[in-house]
Amino acid sequence: MVRAPFLLLLALAACSGDPPPPSEVPSARERAPDPRAVHVAGSGAMAPLARALAAACGAACPLPVVVEESIGSGGGVRAAADGAVDVGMISRPLGEAERRLDLMLVPGGMDAVVIAANAEVRVDGIAGTALRDLHAGLRRTLGDGSPATVLLRDRGESANGALDRAVPGLGAARDLAYARGRMRVLYHDRSMVEALVATPGAIGVTSLGALTAGHPALKVLALDGLRPSVATLADGTWPAARPLAWVLRRDRAGRARPFLDFAASPEGARIARRCGYLPAVR
Repeated sequence: MVRAPFLLLLALAACSGDPPPPSEVPSARERAPDPRAVHVAGSGAMAPLARALAAACGAACPLPVVVEESIGSGGGVRAAADGAVDVGMISRPLGEAERRLDLMLVPGGMDAVVIAANAEVRVDGIAGTALRDLHAGLRRTLGDGSPATVLLRDRGESANGALDRAVPGLGAARDLAYARGRMRVLYHDRSMVEALVATPGAIGVTSLGALTAGHPALKVLALDGLRPSVATLADGTWPAARPLAWVLRRDRAGRARPFLDFAASPEGARIARRCGYLPAVR
């Protein structure tokens, strides 16, 4: 299988201590399409959905669909624009510079951003004020008095913004945590999940879809008495949500269209809901 060099480098980096992604990604501009497969890469929050769709696509997709390791939303946009992959995945709106790339954007649904906890954590929920105070270092325990270990995602993670809109003051508290450097920072969705599994008392931000797809052992906490689900995404009561989308160059649309059509089909919508995502309405 032919893969762009930067995809391999980022996949290797993700397995070796979760270092920060490189500030500059080597270009794979004008890479010729792999005639054997449609390649998809980008946001780790969207990868479980893409893998489930790829596994179920069957005869609806003339070419097999290969979902690469997570390279983030920004990496997905760059990979799609450079032709390193056929389809990029993003879990946030396009930035100003990204909009100038003239990529096709296809809605992919909505993802619930959640607070997940180590399976041995005894509480079932957390107040937004307590979450803010834990990030700011003003408290160190959960509601039952047990010690809490807060795990952070990196500053550029789209889940942070979604959660900040739901919890007033959380962004400033997280900035304080970054400045103090006392909390562990994870740069990949998989690394956050692995750290939550391995760390007693740990809580951290992640994707409901990612947990539903492959990590049922972790506990998803209610936030201010609200519990995340596809239903609360659909009725708008879950406050921490982020948009998902597929991005691609216009000259890759013919190759990618069968997969994207399947994702938008009634069967694709059923798969999305089963995996914990709210499907796009088209």
